[in-house]
Amino acid sequence: MMLATTPTLDWFNQTTVHPLGLVLLVVLGAATLLVPRRYALVPMLILVCFVGPAQRIVVATLDFNFLRLMVLAGWARVLLRGEMWGWRWRPLDTVVLAWAICATLLATFLHTTLAAFIMRLGLLYDAIGLYFLCRLLVRSFDDLRVFAQCAALISLPVAALFLVEQTTGRNLFAIFGGVPEITIVRAGRLRCRGPFIHPILAGSFWAALMPLIGALWWYRGNSRVLSLLGLAGAAVVVVTCASATPLGGLLAGLIAATLFPIRRWFSQLRWGAVLGLIALQLVMVNPVWHLLARVQLVPQSTGWYRFKLIDEFIKHFDEWWLIGTESYSSWWTYGLDAITNEYILQGVEGGILTLGLFLAVIAVAFYAVGRTWRGEVRRHLRLRRLTAPRTPSLRARRLRRDRESAGHVAMAWALGVALFIHCVVFIGVSNFGPTILVWYLTLGFIGSLSPLRSRKRAVASRRPVHTAPPRKMIAIPGSTAPLAGA
Repeated sequence: MMLATTPTLDWFNQTTVHPLGLVLLVVLGAATLLVPRRYALVPMLILVCFVGPAQRIVVATLDFNFLRLMVLAGWARVLLRGEMWGWRWRPLDTVVLAWAICATLLATFLHTTLAAFIMRLGLLYDAIGLYFLCRLLVRSFDDLRVFAQCAALISLPVAALFLVEQTTGRNLFAIFGGVPEITIVRAGRLRCRGPFIHPILAGSFWAALMPLIGALWWYRGNSRVLSLLGLAGAAVVVVTCASATPLGGLLAGLIAATLFPIRRWFSQLRWGAVLGLIALQLVMVNPVWHLLARVQLVPQSTGWYRFKLIDEFIKHFDEWWLIGTESYSSWWTYGLDAITNEYILQGVEGGILTLGLFLAVIAVAFYAVGRTWRGEVRRHLRLRRLTAPRTPSLRARRLRRDRESAGHVAMAWALGVALFIHCVVFIGVSNFGPTILVWYLTLGFIGSLSPLRSRKRAVASRRPVHTAPPRKMIAIPGSTAPLAGA
């Protein structure tokens, strides 16, 4: 995520390499180069889930954390194997590229320091590198299904380690640095984080993966068992982090998932939600975003702080709209030490243009998801209408295709649910650190699987139909019937 306001931690800008972390980096980097293409993103997921965030190598003030090194290995694979050929540019690619470049330039103009420029280049590297790497490596729903299956398997040891932290109060990932050894406690509950910088990020990471894991159920067979195990493992992480933001995102995802049976009225539901918010704004004494202060999914949650952050952001529009502002900490008495809202962060770091492009990324991604699942639904219905095969082997093949088609429909809807979870989570946390992986992968999946509109086919359909000229009729002497000639 494009952001500059990260916590001040003593392990930034210095080389921190644990021997075990180095071994995992080498092994996973080699796996990225050697495994089949559809498995090439899995080593990055393993690295983020089992190596602490402090692991990094600094070269001439350039900060390469282990995830950035894995991205470098992924691009080396793409170039060496020639896997960048055959893919097509899509509208989401344009919007993501424009947003990333705009955020980098405007934040550089705002801070006007070499250190800020170098940091923004690193964040630009994360955005472009991860998004387009996913676009090149994922080309079909089968590739996405393999990634979801691997995520489900990875969730099991991750959940076990979170349960160990929940039981003992000690974080085993502290050996890598970047996370405390003693688990923090709030309202009598341990807030487990594992290898993630913050418990909210840990829960949000796995909440966003749960729709993809859940969609495996519709592929049937062994995928159903894997789906249940993966959902259980991810749920353990979300619950043990004891944070309201990932729980709220998960509840929003469950609501979005249940809307599939009434998808034909989805447009009416969307506009109904907008009108409902407007009606609440008219009848409420406080602004509608004050509802965040009233929601308390866990004890002592900071919903009021989220409300106050949005409220002051709107009141000080004149200070940040052009290229952002550095004086947001003086907006209110208690100070804004951490901007725990991705939308506000986009505004204060790049003005209204960066915020608008960020919202455009989300809007175009939702539009692409809509076209994707509608296309898969039509394909599934066409397959159902075909005449039943006569032979047992053909019937078995048809059944297998029908199951795969149903799974593709579910996976396409799950992409929209995952994107919606990100949108909800961004209200309560700004995305940074290794957790940016799941955000850019979600966008990359959507960009790769969205259907293309063929301009040639559209032009060809508008061309006038030319009929063949009538053939000349040659009369045969002595006969009353003409003979067609050339």
